[in-house]
Amino acid sequence: MISFILLAIFGIWVLVNRFSQGGKVEGHPLGMPRGTIRGLSALLLVAFPFGYILSGKDIPGLIVNVIFVVVAFYFEARRSEHEKIKCIVEEMERPDLYIQDSRKEKMPLYLPRYSVRFLLVLILIITLLAIYFGRQVTFEATNTIFDLLIIIILFIIGASFRSIANSREKKRMKNRIANMDASLSEVEIIEKLILEEINWWKRKGRNILSVIMFIIVVISLICFSFEWDLIIFDLRDYSLTLVGFLLLLINAYYGFRD
Repeated sequence: MISFILLAIFGIWVLVNRFSQGGKVEGHPLGMPRGTIRGLSALLLVAFPFGYILSGKDIPGLIVNVIFVVVAFYFEARRSEHEKIKCIVEEMERPDLYIQDSRKEKMPLYLPRYSVRFLLVLILIITLLAIYFGRQVTFEATNTIFDLLIIIILFIIGASFRSIANSREKKRMKNRIANMDASLSEVEIIEKLILEEINWWKRKGRNILSVIMFIIVVISLICFSFEWDLIIFDLRDYSLTLVGFLLLLINAYYGFRD
């Protein structure tokens, strides 16, 4: 329940800022700042155990695994808007040349820098304190070997697609630099590369993927709340449900995006 309250609060906050003057951020999911959907997904997942704490039920092991994986990936993966500029400068073999983006970068959820990280840590601390001083709930044990194996495999799959995409982008960038007018200065070349029109996949494809992943997270949490699920396969010491698999797809998404 707490997760859905947060979804309503942050959802209204994000929409108000998104449709305010200057609130749209081109090239990112639904015109919102980069990392907004990932940040909101992480907050929903981290806050989800509160429902189990309030009802005195044991927290499913899958939820615990997903929370720590998402938090770890989120803290490791967040990068700034200057990543593309740095990449271009490196390709030109001029590490001393660096141009700051003149636009003010908007942070995830339209909040100050590091707000999402602070909220994630705060929610985790409050959760542990609620368990220690409040209802005595336990974490359900899971087969961590299988869980870890699935997490690693899915993350590697996502990272492999990302590696292929980055390799192709790097090659395209080298060709663009080689074919530009030799009379252009280095600053002009960088500006052209930054301002050039991006293809459909970079403009829309990744945004669609982010929205789909967010919908999967919300649907999975709703199914967990009402205990709607379906077993995909059941081995001797391990079983995987449909909702569990959907949540595990987050690992592939994080591997692909960052």
